[in-house]
Amino acid sequence: MTDQRMKEQPSKQDTGPTASPPPRAFAQGTGIVMQMVGGVLFLSSCCVCSAAFLWDPPLTTPQAKQIAEKGEIPRNSLEHLLDEPDRLGMMLMVIVAPVGGLSLMVFGLGLQSQKPLSGWGAIITNAALLVVLIVAGIALWTGGASVVALLWHAIMSVVVAVLIGFTFVALRQMRADPPSGALHLVPHDYDPKKGL
Repeated sequence: MTDQRMKEQPSKQDTGPTASPPPRAFAQGTGIVMQMVGGVLFLSSCCVCSAAFLWDPPLTTPQAKQIAEKGEIPRNSLEHLLDEPDRLGMMLMVIVAPVGGLSLMVFGLGLQSQKPLSGWGAIITNAALLVVLIVAGIALWTGGASVVALLWHAIMSVVVAVLIGFTFVALRQMRADPPSGALHLVPHDYDPKKGL
């Protein structure tokens, strides 16, 4: 009985060769992380935009009429944004976060599917996003923004800075072993019963 069980169990020698990881595994993993971060950035900025009336209430009709009668410049104009750097920083973050989030998702998908130029697009997107976040941060921190805005900015900046390191390694991996760029098409004589 024990001899029969030993024959049924595969031996360690029969398992075959071990599979090696894909040549651009880190780049593909970075692509997945970029997609998740991009989605969170996009959705969080949509929530901030939809709640903007809480931290920047719109003018009432009497206030707007009074400003128009006096010939004053409304507080929401670009001229006042330069006078209030915290509002300028918040505006930059609210504008850049959804666009940057979508860009991160696009180039993350490119890295995951191993598109040849996606490594360059990922690092350029992250670098541009970090530059805008630095400018917005200077405006926020010097202008005396709220604690929530400062915290949101700090989290975004740290995440993008970490992603730059990831995308740099992913770009090096893509350049060391570039993908072919050919589309993965099923051959015209493919039979699902036989396989490839």
